[in-house]
Amino acid sequence: MRSHARIATGAAIGAWLGLGLALAAKAEERVPSVQEQQRPAQGIRETERATSAYQSAQELQPLRPGQTVTYDDVLKNPDDVELNYLYAQSQIAAGDLRGAASTLERILLIAPDLARVRLLYAIVLYRLDNLSEAEREFHALSQLPMDPRLREELEFYLDMIALRSKPTRYAATLAGGVQWDSNRNAGPSNGNVLFLDQSFPLVSGRKKSDWSGVMLAGLRATHDLGFEAGHQLQGGLQIYGQKQVDVTDLDLMAISGEAGGLYRNPLADVQPGLYVSYLNLGGESYVTTLGSGVRADHRFSPTLDGYARFRFDYEWFEKLDESPVTNERTGARVQGGIGAIWSPWPVLRLEGGGSWVHKDAREDFYTYTGPLVTLSATGLIGHGQFVIGSFAFEYDDYDGPEQIISDRTRRDHVYLAGLSYGVPMSLLLPFASTSRALRDTLLTLNATYLNERSTLENYQYDDWRFSVLWTKTFSF
Repeated sequence: MRSHARIATGAAIGAWLGLGLALAAKAEERVPSVQEQQRPAQGIRETERATSAYQSAQELQPLRPGQTVTYDDVLKNPDDVELNYLYAQSQIAAGDLRGAASTLERILLIAPDLARVRLLYAIVLYRLDNLSEAEREFHALSQLPMDPRLREELEFYLDMIALRSKPTRYAATLAGGVQWDSNRNAGPSNGNVLFLDQSFPLVSGRKKSDWSGVMLAGLRATHDLGFEAGHQLQGGLQIYGQKQVDVTDLDLMAISGEAGGLYRNPLADVQPGLYVSYLNLGGESYVTTLGSGVRADHRFSPTLDGYARFRFDYEWFEKLDESPVTNERTGARVQGGIGAIWSPWPVLRLEGGGSWVHKDAREDFYTYTGPLVTLSATGLIGHGQFVIGSFAFEYDDYDGPEQIISDRTRRDHVYLAGLSYGVPMSLLLPFASTSRALRDTLLTLNATYLNERSTLENYQYDDWRFSVLWTKTFSF
């Protein structure tokens, strides 16, 4: 009798231990972090922001002042051509393009054959969107003798005018490089995991650093509808890939597309759009998204723009071999907010915005709501170089607890900070600076820090990310 009782007790204990181990293993399941889904969009956004900064830096290069000159300086010697030329550059640096145009016109009345003055005047007309006058000036300038570098600038702007005159324009981007993450798998910071509100050391899923190769290819199209206001149709397609060296279950491949338009009116520029994306994680289908949205931009002054935007997406998540519960994240995601862009000088652009995010899911412990705040600054530092700094804060308030982990409801504070430096390849390879192959080609160095603080230690982690990217753009 006693032996049978001991056997029964042992079997019961074994069963409970087996059940406990199975439940603990479930608690250790490493469901991909929310930020994992956002990596491709973040990579595309960083590349587009760097490309935009590079183009602004290229346009600004011949406009940078050799020294700052005031109107009082000009009044002391109004017939000094060099002084007036420097004053025009100072006006441009202050954002006064129309004033600079008047100053340059005054110089050209005295000395019409000064190539660098006429080139600067033509560029100012181009920046003022007076393309017909700018083209006329560039063609007149092409007949004058000039330094090879000035002629290179002239040809660049003639190409840009020809491109902007087309009703349908395309821009293609190719990017590739390497990336390193200090915590690629988002392992918990303290190496522990909660199970039924008890903390246990992780058996698997500890943080791992890893290298990866990154690639991006994109194509954007813009079609002018022929209205005087400048209404457009717009569309784009992007492919993003990230191949890990060791953590191969987090290999990424994403395809995204969008189609929409631009409607201009005196009150605002309105951009409605439709969006679709597909993300493959570790060789498995992970999430497909369909969405729509609208953005409206209003110009308050030549240096200040405001915007409002709203977007609705529905996300279909699929089960992964490593995380068979990921399909429970399926549901809608809604985001709306406002922001502003301030450019006090041509070399500086500041942007800030706030929005409200709600993510619905099949389970309360994957449903969250909260604010998102973003800040960024872009500085052009000369010779086509630029620096971009960014910061984002998100607070996620989840609807209910995940009982297998804890009776407490999850609350997350997510901080994301980034710094990028870009330099044209023509500056790094001056011996080939006149090569057309190097035009619109740049190298960027990027550093990003992500810190997620949570009420549940399973979701507390941080990650340092460093990357080097080569980017080439084509406009046609």
